[in-house]
Amino acid sequence: MSAEAATYEADDWETLELHPGDVIARDGGVEDLGLDVLLPDKEFAALELALSDGVDSYKLLRSTPGEYVAALLVVEATGRKCAVFVPVYYSRTDEAATELLQAALEAGELTLILRTLTDDRVELTLNRPELLVIDGE
Repeated sequence: MSAEAATYEADDWETLELHPGDVIARDGGVEDLGLDVLLPDKEFAALELALSDGVDSYKLLRSTPGEYVAALLVVEATGRKCAVFVPVYYSRTDEAATELLQAALEAGELTLILRTLTDDRVELTLNRPELLVIDGE
């Protein structure tokens, strides 16, 4: 994450690296379908500021070390030249995560729920959930 952020910073972008406490699959139907990412309060305040003008694009970098899929979501707000880095992960053997990804593929979108323990939240809709799925699975 730091190396990718440094690349953006070299191009004069402001960056925010997030450090989730937990990432869980949330599949409570279409209204509640997503990856729930728990963030520290301090980082959440910075996130709200970073994305205050909206999001223009995102990209996903991923690795597949064994049982876990680890990904780095890079959310870009080009108007502010700001990039937010959100690490997410799931277990390939986690039934809830598998069901979530299948439902997201069928729906054509996945919500990323960035929240605090007090449930302050920012939700981002990812319209390419296939980026989180390992090829052939």
